[in-house]
Amino acid sequence: MQSRRNEKRRHHPIRITIVIIVLIFLCGWTIYAIGNHPRRQSEQQAVSMAKKYANLKHEKNFYIYNRDKTYYTVTGTNKNNQSILVIIAKTGGKIRVLKQKDGITKNQALTKIWNNRKPKKVLKIAPGIFNNQAIWEITYLNKQGNLCYELLSFKNGKVVQRIDNL
Repeated sequence: MQSRRNEKRRHHPIRITIVIIVLIFLCGWTIYAIGNHPRRQSEQQAVSMAKKYANLKHEKNFYIYNRDKTYYTVTGTNKNNQSILVIIAKTGGKIRVLKQKDGITKNQALTKIWNNRKPKKVLKIAPGIFNNQAIWEITYLNKQGNLCYELLSFKNGKVVQRIDNL
């Protein structure tokens, strides 16, 4: 009889531990889901607009660019199977549809940064609009670990703006 009580006492802490782990997981997942809801909602709206106004057939990537204005970009292919970028201003403005063949790719922009700046780490890359022209914004840490960013022209990859924190 006493060995059964001891056995029950041993299983009780295991159950409590499992319940605590499950609760921690559920709380973490809930915080993550609530935090990402605005991004998912923006992505769904941008994809919907890209399909409606730019004939986007298959979506590939979604980006958010924040500067003087916020832009959402959806990349993918159109009904003619051409690679496109659809840049949508968060508030007002027109929808810009860029054919990928008319500019540099994400990988070309990254290669240019890696070759010219030799960063410690690239943090983010996103297409957007700056001074009424399409750009790639690359945010990175330089060799000293300082935050830097560079805007490259979508058309030719030339530097539009650069901030180097030395």
